[in-house]
Amino acid sequence: MKIINYLSGITFVIALLLTGCKKDTVSSAIAVDFAASKMALTAGDSITFKEMAHGTVSNWHWEFEGGTPATSNLSGPTVTYQVPGTYSVTLKLKNAAGEAVLTKEKMIVVGYSHVKADFAQPKTVALQNEALQFSDKSSGLPTAWKWDFTSLATGAVISSDKQHPEISFADTGYYNIRLIASNPDYRDTILKEKALHIIDPHTLAASFGADVQAIYEGQRVQFTDQSLGIATEWAWEIKTNGITLRSAEQNPSIQFDKAGIYTVTLSIKNAVAAHSKTVERFISVIPANGLVGYFPFNNSINDEGPLKLPVTKRGQVGTVQAGRNGLTTGIGRFDGSGGIIVDDDPAFNMGVGDFTISVWIQSTSTVRMMVWQESGKNGSKDNQAWLRLNSSATQYTAFNTEDAAGGSFLALADPGNIADGKWYHVVAVRSGLVTKLYINGQKMTERSSTTGIKDVSNAAAFKIGMQEGASSFSNYFIGNLDELIVYKRALTDGEITELGMY
Repeated sequence: MKIINYLSGITFVIALLLTGCKKDTVSSAIAVDFAASKMALTAGDSITFKEMAHGTVSNWHWEFEGGTPATSNLSGPTVTYQVPGTYSVTLKLKNAAGEAVLTKEKMIVVGYSHVKADFAQPKTVALQNEALQFSDKSSGLPTAWKWDFTSLATGAVISSDKQHPEISFADTGYYNIRLIASNPDYRDTILKEKALHIIDPHTLAASFGADVQAIYEGQRVQFTDQSLGIATEWAWEIKTNGITLRSAEQNPSIQFDKAGIYTVTLSIKNAVAAHSKTVERFISVIPANGLVGYFPFNNSINDEGPLKLPVTKRGQVGTVQAGRNGLTTGIGRFDGSGGIIVDDDPAFNMGVGDFTISVWIQSTSTVRMMVWQESGKNGSKDNQAWLRLNSSATQYTAFNTEDAAGGSFLALADPGNIADGKWYHVVAVRSGLVTKLYINGQKMTERSSTTGIKDVSNAAAFKIGMQEGASSFSNYFIGNLDELIVYKRALTDGEITELGMY
């Protein structure tokens, strides 16, 4: 009897355990539900979903009809709807007890957003009967377009309902362009008056461009005819200081062997018309003798000299389309946060040899600023040369050459206070023991070293717009620089004057 009672007790405990397990399984079943931060939105809006299930969840799988992303395994995903419509959402949940699925049909309603009409055109001046492709740039998901091209000369209107129409114009003169862009809920209109000028193809308007406008002697320039009208003959005339280069090609490649500022004239003609265009100071060609570094800052900060040394940008340094002396090919802009590092190269190092460094400077800052620095890094008596502004009230513009034996230092007080917003041409020259400093072609000061010729180069890089120290950079330049040129020879007074004309 005792054995039977004992076995009965074990059976009762097992039964209780099984009953408890069954109850836990039932309580773990999932009742799916979810909600959205909003259910009515406009195209392009984003909403966040929230799982609101009852029961323990170990896995989520969402499906968003018309949404981005289309699926998600997050418990509370954010979804963007770009296209108007009505969309369903499905959520599948899983745990150890199984899975459950809920789909809410037509849960999300996406409406149209406001339209902002806009368009782009390939040209503002075109030829009669030339096919032009216009491009709709409207926002807000427009579904319909109405274009009107109205001739101001005749009043005639050319219309189109295409999104990106291709149009040719028989009437010459100016045209107003209007675009009405709309969707089922919104519309918007843009009107551009005198947006297009149509000319007779026999009417000529000369124009041209070039791949570069600042080079050194011996380089070539690729000219491009950009004229309007149908020309049959071209005559290029490129002049400076008694030198004239000519070509009858439409798009000539011209080699420049003589330094100077060149004026370019293109004359075109056909059987019934002729036209010409002249641009003064269009091409700048600097001397090549002794040239080792050339930074014209035309669309890039790169070294365009014969060595083409690699450069590294530090901080906010770049180029902008601006200019001086009638040239608008570009300048270098420095905001005081960085500069340019030019890789060290034996061919670039000045060492104990003669050198000339020319640069155009424009600034209004009164802080101490390094314009350029050759080598240096370890402070006083390191091999280096530099040009600095605003060192002190008696050192507005300073040029120094230095080595282990000490420095040979030049500084200007009032005549050197050039941070007044104007452009200044500043040239530093070392010729043997003598160093010289020029501003706008005038020699301002010079001195002869009393401790021998300074060896100004070591393994450190050449810097533009900042000073390198032992562990950091400082004295960042604030303002604009242009046409920084490095020669491994001492230019004459006449050459410096001519260089200031470029």
